Amino acid sequence: MRQPSLFDLLKTHDSMTDRPPSDELEVYSYFAGAGGFCTGAAQAGCRVVYACDSCPLALETHRRNHPQTQHQCLVLPCQEAEDRLPRDGRRFHVHCSPPCTKFSQINRSNVVRGNRGAQGLSNAVDLIEWSFDMMLGSQCTSWSLEQVHEPEVVAIVERVRARHPQRVAYTAVDMRMLGVPQTRTRLLAAPPKLLAQLLRKRCKSRIRSVRQTLPMPRGTHLHSGCSTKERRVRSARTAGETKYVYTHLEPAARWAANSRPIDQPAYTVRGRHALSWVTVRDGKASDHSVLSARELAILQTFPADFKLPTRKFDACLQVGNAVPPLVARLLLEDEVARTTSPSLRRPPKLPRWA
Repeated sequence: MRQPSLFDLLKTHDSMTDRPPSDELEVYSYFAGAGGFCTGAAQAGCRVVYACDSCPLALETHRRNHPQTQHQCLVLPCQEAEDRLPRDGRRFHVHCSPPCTKFSQINRSNVVRGNRGAQGLSNAVDLIEWSFDMMLGSQCTSWSLEQVHEPEVVAIVERVRARHPQRVAYTAVDMRMLGVPQTRTRLLAAPPKLLAQLLRKRCKSRIRSVRQTLPMPRGTHLHSGCSTKERRVRSARTAGETKYVYTHLEPAARWAANSRPIDQPAYTVRGRHALSWVTVRDGKASDHSVLSARELAILQTFPADFKLPTRKFDACLQVGNAVPPLVARLLLEDEVARTTSPSLRRPPKLPRWA
């Protein structure tokens, strides 16, 4: 019969005896979605332990691709989700990707009105602040937060950085420079050292085009959104005039006006309004076809064997809202290397007789 220890009686953890047998970096993901960040973390050599999200469809996709992970469907913020973080001295990384719908430019018209959109913006701000409080108050080895790069988000993160100047850093990351084949810019916050390691990996030689990423293109250009007007900057602007001049286009020229050659990176992959293949000849576009969910997932740097939902709408929504796995892998691979390096590994515990 084992005599209970003081830790058992007080319901606390012993940081020495409860420590896992290895120092493998564990990942706890909040607002996990379909698992873009977790997929990149697994590629870097981390062990994805916990994933939490409020969407059961996204969690099901996450479960299919990470069956060993513990999944929990909760509406955050939630104390039950916070209690999942370990307190026994093990090494773990916490990532948060709070919903960015209310901050994005495409939903700006709904937010500025005094309706439910404004209330949703307040809730979105609360989620970002809760994420910082939860991560900085935990015993995590490292942490990260991904959001859209909008003035409201920058103001929130700057307030947190002012309170914790030694623990918080942030910047707008152009993901093309990391190898993501699209013009995707996101705000990324992390500890200063971890963020600096990622930024040192930016390089123009990493930029990849659509042709290099999708070996079987179905057109000469990619189109993003059907524009009915052409926009140009007003040359002689007077007081009261708008900055841009809009000209209505012919139906055949609408698709060509907002298209990009496949020898360049793609437009930003979004949850809705999927990109389209077009073939542009003499300033007019033809042979329109929407990109498949698998093609969008490849542009988001998901692996080819990633299991997507059967319904195309769900697949496109989950892929567009995900963190590109390549960014997560580049962010965490140095942390994993620091653990597995023999010179940096913790010395083994000697037996009592030695």
